[in-house]
Amino acid sequence: MDITIKELEHRYQMKTPFERLALYDVNASIKEGSYVVAVVIGHTGSGKSTLLQHLNGLLKPTKGSIVLGKTVLQAKKSRRI
Repeated sequence: MDITIKELEHRYQMKTPFERLALYDVNASIKEGSYVVAVVIGHTGSGKSTLLQHLNGLLKPTKGSIVLGKTVLQAKKSRRI
């Protein structure tokens, strides 16, 4: 299954005084059958878990999209192609 991430952005607690930007302009593409070793590293609070939660479909993007095979996850909506 191909995985494509386009301009992914995620904000926590939007439209409140506590709004926090967790991911900004993340782009990646992994083709099915390709040999990929992906390592996500960073400081505490840098967005590692947020990115993985998006790939698992647990969070919806604030902006941008994620395509997992035939499933498209976008801000405010999801659809199958």
